[in-house]
Amino acid sequence: MNPLDESTVLPNLLRERARERPDAVFLRDLDRGAVLTYAQFDAEVTAWASRLAGLGVRPGEAVVTVLPSCPDAIALWIAASRIGAVEVPLNAAYQGTLLAHMIGNAAASVVVTCAEHLGGVLAVRDSLPELRTVVLVDAPGRAGPLPIVGRDELTGPEVPDRTVAPWDLGCILYTSGTTGPSKGVMVPWAQVLQTVTGCFPPDGFTDADHWYVPYPLFHMSGLLCVAGAALHGAEAVIRSRFSLSRFWSDVDTHGCTTALLIGTVPQLLQSRPPDPADAGHALRNVQIAPMPANAEEFGARFGVRISTVFNMTEISCPIHTGWSSAPAGAVGKQRPGYQVRIVDEHDREVPTGTVGEIVVRADLPWVLNVGYWRMPDKTAQAWVNGWFHTGDAGVVDEHGWFFFVDRKKDAIRCRGENISSMELEAEIGECPGVREVAVIGVPAELGEEDVVACVVAEGHLAPAALHAYCRDRLPAFMVPRFVLLLDALPKTPTEKVRKPVLREAWEKAEGVWDARVPL
Repeated sequence: MNPLDESTVLPNLLRERARERPDAVFLRDLDRGAVLTYAQFDAEVTAWASRLAGLGVRPGEAVVTVLPSCPDAIALWIAASRIGAVEVPLNAAYQGTLLAHMIGNAAASVVVTCAEHLGGVLAVRDSLPELRTVVLVDAPGRAGPLPIVGRDELTGPEVPDRTVAPWDLGCILYTSGTTGPSKGVMVPWAQVLQTVTGCFPPDGFTDADHWYVPYPLFHMSGLLCVAGAALHGAEAVIRSRFSLSRFWSDVDTHGCTTALLIGTVPQLLQSRPPDPADAGHALRNVQIAPMPANAEEFGARFGVRISTVFNMTEISCPIHTGWSSAPAGAVGKQRPGYQVRIVDEHDREVPTGTVGEIVVRADLPWVLNVGYWRMPDKTAQAWVNGWFHTGDAGVVDEHGWFFFVDRKKDAIRCRGENISSMELEAEIGECPGVREVAVIGVPAELGEEDVVACVVAEGHLAPAALHAYCRDRLPAFMVPRFVLLLDALPKTPTEKVRKPVLREAWEKAEGVWDARVPL
Protein backbone atom coordinates (compact mmCIF):
# COMPACT_ATOMS: atom_id res chain seq x y z
CA MET A 1 0.00 0.00 0.00
CA ASN A 2 1.77 3.13 -1.25
CA PRO A 3 1.50 6.01 1.25
CA LEU A 4 2.38 8.50 -1.51
CA ASP A 5 -0.60 7.43 -3.64
CA GLU A 6 -3.32 10.10 -3.37
CA SER A 7 -6.01 7.42 -3.28
CA THR A 8 -4.72 6.23 0.12
CA VAL A 9 -4.92 9.70 1.70
CA LEU A 10 -7.72 9.50 4.26
CA PRO A 11 -9.87 12.49 3.17
CA ASN A 12 -9.75 11.30 -0.46
CA LEU A 13 -10.39 7.72 0.58
CA LEU A 14 -13.43 8.67 2.66
CA ARG A 15 -14.93 10.63 -0.20
CA GLU A 16 -14.55 7.58 -2.42
CA ARG A 17 -16.06 5.33 0.24
CA ALA A 18 -19.13 7.60 0.31
CA ARG A 19 -19.54 7.06 -3.42
CA GLU A 20 -18.84 3.33 -3.47
CA ARG A 21 -20.56 2.25 -0.22
CA PRO A 22 -22.88 5.13 0.74
CA ASP A 23 -25.16 3.06 2.99
CA ALA A 24 -22.43 1.15 4.85
CA VAL A 25 -22.01 2.25 8.47
CA PHE A 26 -18.78 4.12 9.14
CA LEU A 27 -19.23 5.52 12.68
CA ARG A 28 -21.21 4.13 15.60
CA ASP A 29 -21.08 6.44 18.62
CA LEU A 30 -22.05 4.36 21.65
CA ASP A 31 -22.18 7.27 24.09
CA ARG A 32 -24.63 9.32 22.03
CA GLY A 33 -26.43 6.60 20.12
CA ALA A 34 -25.49 8.13 16.78
CA VAL A 35 -24.86 6.05 13.66
CA LEU A 36 -23.43 7.57 10.47
CA THR A 37 -23.07 5.86 7.12
CA TYR A 38 -20.18 6.75 4.86
CA ALA A 39 -22.50 9.03 2.85
CA GLN A 40 -23.87 10.74 5.96
CA PHE A 41 -20.37 11.26 7.30
CA ASP A 42 -19.28 12.78 4.00
CA ALA A 43 -22.21 15.19 4.22
CA GLU A 44 -21.09 16.19 7.73
CA VAL A 45 -17.56 16.79 6.48
CA THR A 46 -18.88 18.95 3.63
CA ALA A 47 -20.99 20.97 6.07
CA TRP A 48 -18.08 21.52 8.45
CA ALA A 49 -15.77 22.51 5.58
CA SER A 50 -18.32 25.13 4.55
CA ARG A 51 -18.66 26.41 8.14
CA LEU A 52 -14.89 26.73 8.56
CA ALA A 53 -14.55 28.52 5.23
CA GLY A 54 -17.37 30.85 6.27
CA LEU A 55 -15.46 31.70 9.44
CA GLY A 56 -12.53 32.81 7.31
CA VAL A 57 -10.23 29.86 8.00
CA ARG A 58 -7.57 29.96 5.31
CA PRO A 59 -5.31 27.26 3.85
CA GLY A 60 -2.37 26.61 6.12
CA GLU A 61 -4.19 27.73 9.27
CA ALA A 62 -4.70 25.61 12.35
CA VAL A 63 -8.19 24.90 13.70
CA VAL A 64 -8.20 23.89 17.37
CA THR A 65 -10.78 21.41 18.63
CA VAL A 66 -11.45 20.73 22.32
CA LEU A 67 -13.96 17.89 22.11
CA PRO A 68 -14.73 14.43 23.42
CA SER A 69 -14.53 11.52 21.00
CA CYS A 70 -17.58 12.01 18.79
CA PRO A 71 -18.52 12.16 15.08
CA ASP A 72 -18.11 15.95 15.02
CA ALA A 73 -14.48 15.60 16.13
CA ILE A 74 -13.77 13.17 13.29
CA ALA A 75 -15.66 15.23 10.71
CA LEU A 76 -13.68 18.35 11.70
CA TRP A 77 -10.43 16.41 11.29
CA ILE A 78 -11.28 15.64 7.68
CA ALA A 79 -13.05 18.94 6.93
CA ALA A 80 -10.03 21.04 7.86
CA SER A 81 -7.95 19.22 5.26
CA ARG A 82 -10.69 19.64 2.65
CA ILE A 83 -10.11 23.42 2.80
CA GLY A 84 -6.33 23.17 3.12
CA ALA A 85 -6.24 23.87 6.87
CA VAL A 86 -5.14 21.49 9.62
CA GLU A 87 -6.92 20.32 12.76
CA VAL A 88 -5.28 20.57 16.18
CA PRO A 89 -7.18 18.32 18.61
CA LEU A 90 -6.43 19.13 22.26
CA ASN A 91 -6.93 17.13 25.42
CA ALA A 92 -10.12 18.47 26.97
CA ALA A 93 -8.66 17.87 30.45
CA TYR A 94 -6.12 20.66 29.95
CA GLN A 95 -6.92 24.04 31.41
CA GLY A 96 -5.24 27.27 32.43
CA THR A 97 -1.69 27.90 31.30
CA LEU A 98 -1.37 24.47 29.65
CA LEU A 99 -4.41 25.06 27.45
CA ALA A 100 -3.40 28.66 26.72
CA HIS A 101 0.07 27.56 25.61
CA MET A 102 -1.28 25.05 23.10
CA ILE A 103 -3.98 27.29 21.61
CA GLY A 104 -1.51 30.17 21.49
CA ASN A 105 1.25 28.09 19.92
CA ALA A 106 -1.22 26.83 17.31
CA ALA A 107 -2.04 30.50 16.51
CA ALA A 108 -5.63 29.42 16.01
CA SER A 109 -8.30 32.00 15.21
CA VAL A 110 -11.09 29.43 15.62
CA VAL A 111 -11.65 26.96 18.46
CA VAL A 112 -14.41 24.37 18.18
CA THR A 113 -15.60 22.96 21.50
CA CYS A 114 -18.72 21.92 23.39
CA ALA A 115 -20.72 23.37 26.27
CA GLU A 116 -18.90 21.16 28.78
CA HIS A 117 -15.47 22.58 27.92
CA LEU A 118 -16.43 26.13 26.94
CA GLY A 119 -15.54 27.51 30.37
CA GLY A 120 -11.96 26.30 30.11
CA VAL A 121 -11.50 28.03 26.76
CA LEU A 122 -13.10 31.27 27.90
CA ALA A 123 -10.93 31.32 31.02
CA VAL A 124 -7.79 31.77 28.90
CA ARG A 125 -9.16 33.94 26.09
CA ASP A 126 -7.47 37.11 27.37
CA SER A 127 -4.06 35.55 26.71
CA LEU A 128 -5.00 34.55 23.15
CA PRO A 129 -5.03 37.67 20.94
CA GLU A 130 -5.37 35.65 17.73
CA LEU A 131 -8.52 33.82 18.83
CA ARG A 132 -11.55 35.48 17.22
CA THR A 133 -14.35 32.87 17.30
CA VAL A 134 -15.48 29.92 19.43
CA VAL A 135 -17.88 27.41 17.90
CA LEU A 136 -20.10 25.12 19.99
CA VAL A 137 -21.09 21.77 18.51
CA ASP A 138 -23.93 21.12 20.98
CA ALA A 139 -25.40 24.47 22.04
CA PRO A 140 -26.54 27.78 20.57
CA GLY A 141 -24.29 30.79 20.52
CA ARG A 142 -24.30 33.66 22.95
CA ALA A 143 -23.28 37.28 23.01
CA GLY A 144 -20.05 38.39 24.59
CA PRO A 145 -16.69 40.05 23.95
CA LEU A 146 -15.61 36.91 22.09
CA PRO A 147 -18.09 35.67 19.46
CA ILE A 148 -19.52 32.28 20.46
CA VAL A 149 -21.64 30.65 17.76
CA GLY A 150 -23.51 27.38 17.51
CA ARG A 151 -22.66 24.99 14.68
CA ASP A 152 -26.16 25.23 13.20
CA GLU A 153 -25.98 29.02 13.12
CA LEU A 154 -23.01 28.95 10.77
CA THR A 155 -23.20 29.17 7.02
CA GLY A 156 -20.48 29.34 4.44
CA PRO A 157 -19.67 29.01 0.77
CA GLU A 158 -19.85 25.73 -1.09
CA VAL A 159 -16.42 24.18 -0.85
CA PRO A 160 -15.20 22.61 -4.11
CA ASP A 161 -13.73 19.12 -4.09
CA ARG A 162 -10.05 19.27 -3.25
CA THR A 163 -7.65 16.39 -3.63
CA VAL A 164 -5.60 16.20 -0.46
CA ALA A 165 -1.93 15.36 -0.97
CA PRO A 166 0.06 12.79 1.06
CA TRP A 167 2.41 15.57 2.17
CA ASP A 168 -0.39 17.82 3.42
CA LEU A 169 -0.60 17.97 7.20
CA GLY A 170 -3.15 15.52 8.53
CA CYS A 171 -3.10 16.96 12.04
CA ILE A 172 -0.97 18.65 14.65
CA LEU A 173 -0.79 16.56 17.81
CA TYR A 174 0.59 18.09 20.99
CA THR A 175 2.89 15.73 22.79
CA SER A 176 4.48 16.17 26.16
CA GLY A 177 7.40 18.50 26.53
CA THR A 178 10.32 17.21 28.53
CA THR A 179 12.76 20.08 28.83
CA GLY A 180 10.32 22.69 27.54
CA PRO A 181 6.68 23.35 26.71
CA SER A 182 4.55 20.76 24.91
CA LYS A 183 5.26 20.59 21.19
CA GLY A 184 2.85 20.29 18.27
CA VAL A 185 3.94 17.37 16.09
CA MET A 186 3.24 18.01 12.40
CA VAL A 187 1.86 14.73 11.04
CA PRO A 188 1.48 14.39 7.24
CA TRP A 189 -1.32 12.22 5.84
CA ALA A 190 1.24 9.71 4.54
CA GLN A 191 2.42 9.23 8.13
CA VAL A 192 -1.16 8.58 9.27
CA LEU A 193 -1.47 5.72 6.76
CA GLN A 194 1.90 4.24 7.72
CA THR A 195 0.99 4.34 11.39
CA VAL A 196 -2.19 2.38 10.69
CA THR A 197 -0.47 -0.29 8.59
CA GLY A 198 2.39 -0.52 11.09
CA CYS A 199 0.13 -1.07 14.08
CA PHE A 200 -2.34 -3.25 12.18
CA PRO A 201 -0.61 -4.97 9.25
CA PRO A 202 -3.38 -5.02 6.62
CA ASP A 203 -3.54 -8.73 5.78
CA GLY A 204 -6.75 -10.43 6.86
CA PHE A 205 -8.96 -7.34 7.18
CA THR A 206 -12.26 -6.82 5.32
CA ASP A 207 -15.11 -4.33 5.20
CA ALA A 208 -17.01 -6.58 7.64
CA ASP A 209 -14.62 -5.73 10.49
CA HIS A 210 -15.70 -3.50 13.36
CA TRP A 211 -12.88 -1.44 14.88
CA TYR A 212 -13.25 -0.59 18.58
CA VAL A 213 -12.19 3.01 19.33
CA PRO A 214 -12.35 3.82 23.07
CA TYR A 215 -9.28 6.07 23.02
CA PRO A 216 -9.17 9.86 22.64
CA LEU A 217 -9.00 11.50 19.25
CA PHE A 218 -6.33 13.95 20.43
CA HIS A 219 -3.94 10.97 20.44
CA MET A 220 -2.79 8.85 17.54
CA SER A 221 -4.18 5.84 19.43
CA GLY A 222 -7.72 6.96 18.67
CA LEU A 223 -7.10 8.46 15.25
CA LEU A 224 -5.30 5.43 13.84
CA CYS A 225 -8.22 3.10 14.65
CA VAL A 226 -10.71 5.41 12.92
CA ALA A 227 -8.37 5.62 9.93
CA GLY A 228 -7.92 1.84 9.97
CA ALA A 229 -11.66 1.29 9.73
CA ALA A 230 -11.90 3.71 6.80
CA LEU A 231 -8.90 2.13 5.08
CA HIS A 232 -10.76 -1.18 4.89
CA GLY A 233 -14.24 0.28 4.35
CA ALA A 234 -15.23 -1.01 7.78
CA GLU A 235 -17.05 0.34 10.85
CA ALA A 236 -15.55 2.31 13.74
CA VAL A 237 -17.27 1.80 17.11
CA ILE A 238 -16.55 4.82 19.31
CA ARG A 239 -16.49 5.25 23.06
CA SER A 240 -15.46 8.53 24.70
CA ARG A 241 -13.17 6.64 27.09
CA PHE A 242 -12.01 3.11 27.79
CA SER A 243 -13.94 1.16 30.41
CA LEU A 244 -12.71 -2.23 31.54
CA SER A 245 -16.18 -3.19 32.77
CA ARG A 246 -17.75 -2.39 29.39
CA PHE A 247 -15.04 -3.79 27.15
CA TRP A 248 -16.32 -7.32 26.57
CA SER A 249 -19.94 -6.15 26.54
CA ASP A 250 -19.14 -3.65 23.78
CA VAL A 251 -17.16 -6.27 21.86
CA ASP A 252 -20.01 -8.78 22.07
CA THR A 253 -22.87 -6.37 21.42
CA HIS A 254 -21.30 -4.67 18.43
CA GLY A 255 -19.22 -7.49 17.00
CA CYS A 256 -15.92 -5.69 17.43
CA THR A 257 -13.15 -7.60 15.65
CA THR A 258 -10.22 -5.23 16.10
CA ALA A 259 -8.88 -3.35 19.11
CA LEU A 260 -5.87 -1.53 20.48
CA LEU A 261 -5.02 -2.37 24.09
CA ILE A 262 -2.53 -0.09 25.80
CA GLY A 263 -0.90 0.21 29.19
CA THR A 264 -2.12 -2.19 31.84
CA VAL A 265 -5.35 -3.21 30.07
CA PRO A 266 -4.09 -6.64 28.89
CA GLN A 267 -2.95 -7.54 32.41
CA LEU A 268 -6.29 -6.44 33.85
CA LEU A 269 -8.21 -8.52 31.31
CA GLN A 270 -6.08 -11.54 32.12
CA SER A 271 -6.45 -11.04 35.85
CA ARG A 272 -10.11 -12.00 35.67
CA PRO A 273 -10.97 -15.65 36.33
CA PRO A 274 -10.78 -17.77 33.15
CA ASP A 275 -14.12 -18.47 31.48
CA PRO A 276 -14.93 -21.06 28.80
CA ALA A 277 -16.44 -18.20 26.79
CA ASP A 278 -13.18 -16.18 26.77
CA ALA A 279 -12.59 -16.96 23.09
CA GLY A 280 -16.27 -16.98 22.12
CA HIS A 281 -16.48 -13.45 20.79
CA ALA A 282 -15.81 -11.57 17.56
CA LEU A 283 -12.47 -10.06 18.60
CA ARG A 284 -9.64 -11.37 16.39
CA ASN A 285 -7.04 -8.59 15.85
CA VAL A 286 -5.33 -6.98 18.83
CA GLN A 287 -2.49 -4.47 18.92
CA ILE A 288 -0.93 -4.42 22.40
CA ALA A 289 1.53 -1.78 23.58
CA PRO A 290 3.54 -2.61 25.52
CA MET A 291 3.42 -6.35 24.93
CA PRO A 292 2.92 -8.37 28.15
CA ALA A 293 5.40 -11.08 29.03
CA ASN A 294 2.73 -13.77 28.59
CA ALA A 295 1.54 -12.58 25.18
CA GLU A 296 1.12 -16.06 23.70
CA GLU A 297 -0.99 -17.08 26.68
CA PHE A 298 -3.15 -13.97 26.16
CA GLY A 299 -3.62 -14.76 22.47
CA ALA A 300 -4.52 -18.39 23.14
CA ARG A 301 -6.95 -17.61 25.95
CA PHE A 302 -8.89 -14.97 24.03
CA GLY A 303 -8.52 -16.42 20.54
CA VAL A 304 -6.81 -13.40 18.99
CA ARG A 305 -3.73 -12.65 16.95
CA ILE A 306 -1.41 -10.04 18.44
CA SER A 307 1.06 -7.47 17.22
CA THR A 308 3.12 -4.83 18.95
CA VAL A 309 5.27 -1.89 17.88
CA PHE A 310 7.77 0.71 18.93
CA ASN A 311 6.13 4.01 18.17
CA MET A 312 5.59 7.59 19.24
CA THR A 313 3.55 10.48 17.84
CA GLU A 314 6.49 11.65 15.72
CA ILE A 315 7.09 8.38 13.86
CA SER A 316 5.06 5.63 12.18
CA CYS A 317 5.89 2.24 13.66
CA PRO A 318 9.40 1.75 12.23
CA ILE A 319 9.75 -1.30 14.49
CA HIS A 320 6.96 -3.86 14.69
CA THR A 321 6.36 -7.56 15.13
CA GLY A 322 3.65 -7.98 12.52
CA TRP A 323 1.18 -10.77 13.30
CA SER A 324 3.89 -13.07 14.58
CA SER A 325 5.41 -14.11 17.88
CA ALA A 326 8.45 -12.35 19.30
CA PRO A 327 10.92 -12.94 22.12
CA ALA A 328 9.74 -11.77 25.53
CA GLY A 329 10.25 -8.03 25.89
CA ALA A 330 10.92 -7.38 22.19
CA VAL A 331 9.05 -4.59 20.41
CA GLY A 332 9.76 -6.00 16.95
CA LYS A 333 12.16 -5.82 14.07
CA GLN A 334 12.98 -3.04 11.66
CA ARG A 335 10.02 -2.55 9.33
CA PRO A 336 10.60 -2.57 5.54
CA GLY A 337 10.97 1.00 4.30
CA TYR A 338 12.64 2.24 7.49
CA GLN A 339 16.14 2.41 8.89
CA VAL A 340 16.67 2.15 12.64
CA ARG A 341 19.94 2.49 14.54
CA ILE A 342 21.05 2.40 18.15
CA VAL A 343 23.58 5.19 18.62
CA ASP A 344 25.72 6.85 21.27
CA GLU A 345 25.68 10.53 22.20
CA HIS A 346 27.72 11.36 19.07
CA ASP A 347 25.39 9.45 16.70
CA ARG A 348 27.86 6.60 16.29
CA GLU A 349 26.19 3.22 15.93
CA VAL A 350 26.89 1.10 19.01
CA PRO A 351 27.71 -2.62 18.94
CA THR A 352 24.92 -5.20 18.97
CA GLY A 353 23.66 -5.73 22.51
CA THR A 354 24.72 -2.25 23.66
CA VAL A 355 22.18 0.26 24.95
CA GLY A 356 21.93 3.54 23.09
CA GLU A 357 19.40 5.99 21.68
CA ILE A 358 16.94 4.79 19.04
CA VAL A 359 17.14 6.94 15.89
CA VAL A 360 15.00 6.53 12.78
CA ARG A 361 14.70 7.56 9.16
CA ALA A 362 12.56 6.34 6.26
CA ASP A 363 13.12 5.43 2.62
CA LEU A 364 10.07 7.45 1.52
CA PRO A 365 9.37 11.12 2.26
CA TRP A 366 6.41 12.31 4.36
CA VAL A 367 6.00 9.11 6.40
CA LEU A 368 7.63 10.60 9.51
CA ASN A 369 6.87 13.89 11.24
CA VAL A 370 7.95 17.05 9.46
CA GLY A 371 8.84 18.91 12.64
CA TYR A 372 7.21 20.76 15.49
CA TRP A 373 4.66 23.46 14.70
CA ARG A 374 6.17 26.93 15.08
CA MET A 375 9.16 25.51 16.98
CA PRO A 376 12.05 25.38 14.50
CA ASP A 377 14.61 25.08 17.29
CA LYS A 378 12.92 21.96 18.66
CA THR A 379 12.69 20.53 15.14
CA ALA A 380 16.41 21.04 14.63
CA GLN A 381 17.19 19.36 17.95
CA ALA A 382 15.16 16.27 17.02
CA TRP A 383 16.30 15.92 13.39
CA VAL A 384 20.09 15.63 13.54
CA ASN A 385 22.34 14.21 10.82
CA GLY A 386 19.29 13.20 8.80
CA TRP A 387 17.88 10.98 11.57
CA PHE A 388 14.96 11.55 13.91
CA HIS A 389 16.16 11.16 17.48
CA THR A 390 13.48 9.52 19.59
CA GLY A 391 15.01 10.31 22.96
CA ASP A 392 14.37 6.69 23.92
CA ALA A 393 16.98 4.15 24.89
CA GLY A 394 16.96 0.69 23.33
CA VAL A 395 19.06 -2.28 22.32
CA VAL A 396 19.06 -4.68 19.37
CA ASP A 397 20.15 -8.31 19.56
CA GLU A 398 22.06 -10.42 17.04
CA HIS A 399 18.79 -11.56 15.44
CA GLY A 400 17.57 -8.03 14.75
CA TRP A 401 15.02 -7.89 17.58
CA PHE A 402 14.74 -4.48 19.20
CA PHE A 403 14.07 -3.99 22.91
CA PHE A 404 12.90 -0.75 24.50
CA VAL A 405 14.95 -0.03 27.63
CA ASP A 406 13.87 3.33 29.03
CA ARG A 407 13.09 6.93 28.12
CA LYS A 408 16.00 9.27 27.95
CA LYS A 409 13.56 12.13 28.05
CA ASP A 410 12.32 13.45 31.34
CA ALA A 411 8.65 12.63 30.75
CA ILE A 412 6.37 10.62 32.99
CA ARG A 413 3.90 8.05 31.69
CA CYS A 414 0.77 7.82 33.84
CA ARG A 415 -2.68 6.41 32.99
CA GLY A 416 -1.87 6.21 29.31
CA GLU A 417 -0.76 9.85 29.12
CA ASN A 418 2.64 11.50 28.77
CA ILE A 419 3.23 14.21 31.37
CA SER A 420 5.69 17.04 30.88
CA SER A 421 7.63 17.29 34.13
CA MET A 422 8.48 20.90 33.35
CA GLU A 423 4.84 21.88 32.91
CA LEU A 424 3.75 20.00 36.00
CA GLU A 425 6.55 21.57 38.05
CA ALA A 426 5.48 25.02 36.86
CA GLU A 427 1.92 24.39 38.02
CA ILE A 428 2.93 23.00 41.43
CA GLY A 429 5.42 25.84 41.87
CA GLU A 430 2.48 28.28 42.00
CA CYS A 431 1.05 26.56 45.08
CA PRO A 432 1.37 28.71 48.21
CA GLY A 433 4.08 27.34 50.46
CA VAL A 434 6.13 25.71 47.69
CA ARG A 435 9.66 27.07 47.37
CA GLU A 436 10.99 24.52 44.88
CA VAL A 437 9.61 21.38 43.27
CA ALA A 438 10.78 18.58 41.02
CA VAL A 439 8.57 15.72 39.85
CA ILE A 440 9.63 12.19 39.00
CA GLY A 441 7.89 9.04 37.88
CA VAL A 442 8.17 5.85 39.93
CA PRO A 443 6.96 2.38 38.92
CA ALA A 444 3.24 1.86 39.54
CA GLU A 445 1.78 -1.42 40.75
CA LEU A 446 0.10 -2.24 37.43
CA GLY A 447 2.68 -0.76 35.10
CA GLU A 448 3.56 2.72 33.82
CA GLU A 449 4.31 5.25 36.57
CA ASP A 450 2.96 7.14 39.55
CA VAL A 451 3.86 10.81 39.97
CA VAL A 452 5.97 11.95 42.92
CA ALA A 453 6.21 15.64 43.80
CA CYS A 454 9.53 16.31 45.55
CA VAL A 455 8.96 19.60 47.33
CA VAL A 456 11.02 22.10 49.29
CA ALA A 457 8.52 24.08 51.35
CA GLU A 458 8.42 27.63 52.65
CA GLY A 459 7.62 26.96 56.28
CA HIS A 460 4.90 24.40 56.91
CA LEU A 461 3.18 22.80 53.93
CA ALA A 462 0.61 20.05 54.38
CA PRO A 463 0.94 17.45 51.60
CA ALA A 464 -2.85 17.03 51.57
CA ALA A 465 -3.23 20.75 50.84
CA LEU A 466 -0.77 20.50 47.96
CA HIS A 467 -2.67 17.51 46.59
CA ALA A 468 -5.98 19.40 46.81
CA TYR A 469 -4.40 22.39 45.04
CA CYS A 470 -3.28 20.17 42.17
CA ARG A 471 -6.59 18.31 42.02
CA ASP A 472 -8.45 21.59 41.51
CA ARG A 473 -6.19 22.77 38.70
CA LEU A 474 -4.88 19.77 36.80
CA PRO A 475 -6.26 16.80 34.90
CA ALA A 476 -6.46 13.73 37.11
CA PHE A 477 -3.57 11.92 35.43
CA MET A 478 -1.20 14.80 36.31
CA VAL A 479 -2.07 15.04 40.00
CA PRO A 480 0.83 13.59 42.07
CA ARG A 481 0.04 10.48 44.04
CA PHE A 482 3.02 10.94 46.37
CA VAL A 483 4.50 14.01 48.07
CA LEU A 484 8.08 13.85 49.33
CA LEU A 485 9.12 16.83 51.46
CA LEU A 486 12.84 17.66 51.31
CA ASP A 487 15.12 20.25 52.82
CA ALA A 488 16.74 20.90 49.42
CA LEU A 489 16.73 19.54 45.87
CA PRO A 490 19.98 17.89 44.71
CA LYS A 491 21.50 19.95 41.91
CA THR A 492 24.43 20.07 39.54
CA PRO A 493 26.94 22.95 39.59
CA THR A 494 24.83 24.56 36.86
CA GLU A 495 21.73 24.40 39.08
CA LYS A 496 20.00 21.57 37.21
CA VAL A 497 18.03 19.18 39.43
CA ARG A 498 19.69 15.76 39.63
CA LYS A 499 16.66 13.55 39.15
CA PRO A 500 18.57 10.26 39.37
CA VAL A 501 19.52 11.32 42.90
CA LEU A 502 15.85 12.09 43.62
CA ARG A 503 14.87 8.61 42.48
CA GLU A 504 17.47 7.13 44.83
CA ALA A 505 16.14 9.30 47.65
CA TRP A 506 12.62 8.11 46.89
CA GLU A 507 13.64 4.47 47.20
CA LYS A 508 15.09 5.09 50.66
CA ALA A 509 12.55 7.63 51.93
CA GLU A 510 10.29 7.03 54.88
CA GLY A 511 7.07 8.79 55.76
CA VAL A 512 6.20 9.69 52.17
CA TRP A 513 2.66 11.06 51.85
CA ASP A 514 0.45 8.83 49.71
CA ALA A 515 -2.91 10.08 48.42
CA ARG A 516 -4.27 6.53 48.45
CA VAL A 517 -3.56 5.91 52.13
CA PRO A 518 -6.44 7.09 54.34
CA LEU A 519 -5.54 9.59 57.04
